[in-house]
Amino acid sequence: MLKKRKSTVSFCKYVSMLALFIAVGYSCSSDEPIGEGPATSSSKEITAFSFVNPAITGTINEKEHTITIVFPADVDLTSLAATFTTTGAKVTVGSVTQVSGTTKNDFSKAITYTVTAEDGSTQNYTIAPPNSADVLGFAFEGGFSDVYWELPALKEGENIFNNAPANLDFVSGFPILPAGAEMTQSGDNQESDYNSTGFTFTITAADGKTKKTYTIKIPAYDKNTNPYGIYTPEQLATPALKLTESFKLMNDITMPEVNGTDYPIGENYATRGWTPIGDFYTFEGIIDGDGHVVKNLTIKGGSTDYVGFISIMGAKAVVKNIGFTSVNITTGGTVGALVGNNQGGTISHCYTTGSVSSTGFSAEIGGLVGINNDANGKPGKLLNSYSKVNVTGVSNSVIGGLVGYNYECDVQNCYATGSISGTYKYAGALMGKNAYEIVNCYATGNLKTGGGLVGYNFNWSSAPDCFWDIETTGQTTSDDGGKAVGKTTAEMKTATPYSSTWTSANWKFTSGKYPTLVGLGGQ
Repeated sequence: MLKKRKSTVSFCKYVSMLALFIAVGYSCSSDEPIGEGPATSSSKEITAFSFVNPAITGTINEKEHTITIVFPADVDLTSLAATFTTTGAKVTVGSVTQVSGTTKNDFSKAITYTVTAEDGSTQNYTIAPPNSADVLGFAFEGGFSDVYWELPALKEGENIFNNAPANLDFVSGFPILPAGAEMTQSGDNQESDYNSTGFTFTITAADGKTKKTYTIKIPAYDKNTNPYGIYTPEQLATPALKLTESFKLMNDITMPEVNGTDYPIGENYATRGWTPIGDFYTFEGIIDGDGHVVKNLTIKGGSTDYVGFISIMGAKAVVKNIGFTSVNITTGGTVGALVGNNQGGTISHCYTTGSVSSTGFSAEIGGLVGINNDANGKPGKLLNSYSKVNVTGVSNSVIGGLVGYNYECDVQNCYATGSISGTYKYAGALMGKNAYEIVNCYATGNLKTGGGLVGYNFNWSSAPDCFWDIETTGQTTSDDGGKAVGKTTAEMKTATPYSSTWTSANWKFTSGKYPTLVGLGGQ
């Protein structure tokens, strides 16, 4: 009996434990009520929106469910494929299912992207067409269909632009607009309208609603108050066509390389480079650099006797406030990086760097000016200028770091630091040959033989308050009328003015450095 009872108890324990396991197993197998499947998601967001071409990213406003896109100018909005990411099950535009990076749409109109969640609920994202009617710039075309003059962004209303380039074709002007915007109304696009009432036009944004109206006025050229503007290498050559007019540089200019590629810059630019202004003629106009720089002016050879940025400069001519850097001139005539022959003109606040050389027999060669002359008794002027040009010529040349030959030209507050290669008939670190008074000038460039300041002086000329570095020039003497003084490098680099005539209005003295000219760059 006892044994049978024990078996009964064991069996009951087994049945109870089995029931417990079944209950536990059932409870762990699922949290869902009997007869229900997995829950479906209600998430339906667009989390990123962009374009590969053009490479731009939209801004998503999740509160308003809008996407803002700023397209670059000149983009065709009518067929663009957006790249997007979403938390929803699918995205549609109208009835068309969207494939990220593939499906194209017309973004010049309002577009609604609909995101459908797994549970079937939906959310719309609206993309409005661009509403910018701004004018990003205004361009005028010149020859060869190149942009000849490009104005900056315009403000709504009246815009006045002085210093238009010479020979500009105003009829071919057109606005640079945001994507999708267009000119919807314009006046009579003629030159007289620009100069008087102005050219007025209206821009309508891609949204078809936003409009802005603009007027462009371009005052007529005036030699004294509104000179022609020079903006490009091509326009730098226009003074050669208008030898008595006035010009103003509006920005720095880098000249193209002379490597066989042709440019509409004078004649034979591809092989010879720059054609000097006033080649066989005389420039009598005004060129104001306004503190800007012309880089990489190159001249290879040339048929003129006088070579430089300007060939011959007349008594009425003025060149001022301009720098020429990395000049490279090789020729067979008289040469100066800025002017070949200055016949009574005025040069002020100008500078040059680079190299010039001439194979011409008895040529005058200078780092800034080849030869300075008077004009019917009227002395020319060379004021507050410098040269860091290395100069080279043949043995019978007249050669100077600043001027080759100075004949009755007033030279004040100038200096030269370029080297002079070779042995010459007349050579000076500042001037090769001089026949006029030089005031407040100095020189430091090295030369094998010649004068530390002037190579040869005549016509009872002198150089009061002028100096040269006897160590860097390698010369202890100068033929300058006996008034110039040679100094050591340490003495040249003091912080004290050399004399009372070296004023702070023209010169800046810094300990350990040579003096520099006030108001000129590149020093």
